[in-house]
Amino acid sequence: MLDKNRKIVCLILMGFLLVVLQFYLQQSTDPAIEFTRHPSALQSSTSEQYPLLKKFTTENVVEKNPPFKRIVFWNVAYGSKEYGVGFGRDALRKFGCPVWQCETTDNRTDILTSDAIVFHLRSWTKSDLPERRLPHQRYVFWSIESPAWREYAHADQADEFFNWTMTYRWDSDMAGPYGSIEPIGKVPLHPDEDQMKIYLVNSTKAGNYAKGKTKMAAWFVSNCNSKSSRNEFVRELQKYIDVDVYGKCGTMQCSTTIDGQCRDMAAKNYKFFMSLENSLCPDYITEKFFVMMNRTILPIVYGVHDSHEKIAPTHSFINAAKFENVKKLADYLILLDKNDTLYNEYFWWKPHFKVMFSEVFKGMCRLCAALHDKNSPPKIYHDMTGWWEKTVPCLLSPKIV
Repeated sequence: MLDKNRKIVCLILMGFLLVVLQFYLQQSTDPAIEFTRHPSALQSSTSEQYPLLKKFTTENVVEKNPPFKRIVFWNVAYGSKEYGVGFGRDALRKFGCPVWQCETTDNRTDILTSDAIVFHLRSWTKSDLPERRLPHQRYVFWSIESPAWREYAHADQADEFFNWTMTYRWDSDMAGPYGSIEPIGKVPLHPDEDQMKIYLVNSTKAGNYAKGKTKMAAWFVSNCNSKSSRNEFVRELQKYIDVDVYGKCGTMQCSTTIDGQCRDMAAKNYKFFMSLENSLCPDYITEKFFVMMNRTILPIVYGVHDSHEKIAPTHSFINAAKFENVKKLADYLILLDKNDTLYNEYFWWKPHFKVMFSEVFKGMCRLCAALHDKNSPPKIYHDMTGWWEKTVPCLLSPKIV
């Protein structure tokens, strides 16, 4: 009888353990749990990207009087074919490119004389291509949007077609990030722990960045659709603190139509600014971040790939993805609001760095330099979708907790 009871107890315990194990496995694969405890959101990275950008901006042509290379902008991008740099033999020189001896044009009539043809991804289609392609020509894949919006792109048709890529991503052949934060002295972008202690102590001597700010957080947004759940995130945060939403997706309106003045207003009156992207993709950091880093306000981002950590000074912004949930983020923001010393520590880097933005078209400089580089190896992207969408996947529409 005793053995029979022991068997029953053992069976009950085994059944209980199986239920617990099943629950654990379900939780570990749940997108919401993965998002709030995303591995890259709980680790920091110190890899430097800027040496690559510096290399791109200091390239030179070996020849004394090099022949001009010809670049054709093939299709429309945002209502224009100028691709952010304009047309002519002087366009890239005026744009500040170190290697500028390239003529830019949208003239398709003498396409066979061109050295590179740039195709904007969103309006590129296989039904509108050059009739002939010469061996020396480079076909360039160009996009400043993220791959999350695949319904507006045609990368799945681009296999075996493109030679080079020109995007905001650092692994592009012609990298053109939206901005950068560059040193003006010898202070490292990511100081070690002992160095940070000194910089944070000294930050209190630079002035009080909280002075005169009577409001908590602001968000400027005109696109109410996103693949990043940013609207849901802000609504959850509004349960705990005041977040004023300006633009088409909110109830507030700026008194001026000039973006710069609106941002200045936010920096003067608010302590925090929601620098939230419409998609969560590696390296996808737009002007929403850089233009506010250039002001005296503390940006809040939601990044799950450590992209911000790689390109911005340590302790210069707040990454909401580092917090277990929105409530704990709100508690921390309330703490900073009540403690000027802690708030001011986030501006320690201001005397040591400068913010550069509107850099996204600088990939054109690298393109011109590459056309003049006789050592540029032949290359073709056999799997464009694989590179654009799968190599560094985006996190789509995560659940907010």
